[in-house]
Amino acid sequence: MTTIEINVLAHEDEEFVINILTALAQKQIIEFDLVDSFPAEGPPLTEADLLTRLDKAEQGRS
Repeated sequence: MTTIEINVLAHEDEEFVINILTALAQKQIIEFDLVDSFPAEGPPLTEADLLTRLDKAEQGRS
């Protein structure tokens, strides 16, 4: 198992990200815990970027 830290850079995107993580957890693809953290540096991902990464990850599982 690999542990990854996810930082939501924009507060208004937090619910969207949590919904995706919850859906993945319900399919038993991931496990996740919510923890408070500090903001990460780096460019924010657009919704299209995120969906592309999810698609690529799903293809890699096949």
